[in-house]
Amino acid sequence: MKSKDEIIVFQNQSHLVQQHFNNCGICPTLLDICLATDLMVKFATEGYSKELKTRFDNFEIYIEDKKPKKN
Repeated sequence: MKSKDEIIVFQNQSHLVQQHFNNCGICPTLLDICLATDLMVKFATEGYSKELKTRFDNFEIYIEDKKPKKN
C-alpha cells in the first residue's frame, strides 16, 4: 500500500503528465498516462539517473507515434 506522500506525488505527476499530453495535442491511452506518470514519479522521488534517462528516451520514441501528423 502506498503512503500518503507517495499518493500525493503520484497525483501531482499524473496531473503534469495529462497537461503535457494536452499541450502536445496527444490523446493518450490510460496506459500511456500510467506509464508516463510512473516515469515522472520515479524522477520526482529518486532524481536523474542514466537508466531513467534511457527509459524517458524510449517512452518518447513510443509516444511520437501518438502525435497528430502534420499535412
